[in-house]
Amino acid sequence: MSVETIKSLCQRYTNYPVKLTAHDGVELEAIIEYVDNENAHVLYPVDENEKPIRLSQLEGFSSAMEMRYPYSYPYYGYPPYGFGVRPFGWRRWVLPLAALAAIALL
Repeated sequence: MSVETIKSLCQRYTNYPVKLTAHDGVELEAIIEYVDNENAHVLYPVDENEKPIRLSQLEGFSSAMEMRYPYSYPYYGYPPYGFGVRPFGWRRWVLPLAALAAIALL
């Protein structure tokens, strides 16, 4: 994909959880915060050891479940026992648009 295509996708998916894939194969689940002419600014959760956590592992992150169970899963407003983790914190990362190979909504 061209840089312009990646930029337009990033702009379209701003404030949405996405899976970003770089040309070197590195994948990151993050939320696009801002896009400028050269970079995508993203937020991603980390654990207590500063290692990235997948967004789909987070407590309360249930976009896939909401599609299957529109009134919450499995009992209105209560997540299943042991579902997800809480992030220790969030980190910002500036990714060059030229380094991104693919973007997908989560």
